[in-house]
Amino acid sequence: MKNTLKKMSYFVAVAGLAGSVSVNAAPGVSYNYAALQFIDQDVDDYDCNQDGLRLSGSLELNDDFFAIGSYSDVSGGRCGSEAISAGIGYHTLFGADSSMYGTLSAENISPDAGDSDSGLIVAAGLRGFINNNVEAKVELSHHTAFDGNTVLGGGVAYWFAPQFSVTADVGLGSEASEIGIGLRMNF
Repeated sequence: MKNTLKKMSYFVAVAGLAGSVSVNAAPGVSYNYAALQFIDQDVDDYDCNQDGLRLSGSLELNDDFFAIGSYSDVSGGRCGSEAISAGIGYHTLFGADSSMYGTLSAENISPDAGDSDSGLIVAAGLRGFINNNVEAKVELSHHTAFDGNTVLGGGVAYWFAPQFSVTADVGLGSEASEIGIGLRMNF
């Protein structure tokens, strides 16, 4: 975990330097994006710490609905898993620079050891800008796969260019918790 945090610190420092060179106002809350994150997960029941990459994205279907999906690979070592999810969401304005949203997704988790399991993810959250270049979010979600996992999550995105941001997220769950840093691109 200490080595992982060191890697994440270097990544954030490089992204921060890049951001200080060119500071532009963010384009507004968008549900059209692709993101790549390095994640570190701690699964309680199995005394398992795993890390790897997550690719995720969102695509607006119309003014209210959007599609979401993600693929995570934290395989390797004595524990690990792959997870894939896809779903649909609804968002509405919540003030000038923020929106509330809800999502329903299906997910499949395939551990390196043991049987895979599928389930649903129900989530609700709030996203918005706290200044011109910083977007924040808070989300409550429940995953039904395996024994279930209720997660209170939050995150920030620093927009260093109109279409690109550096992201940092944390999720505190009843069965598994994670932290992640990465990049997001709006399109």
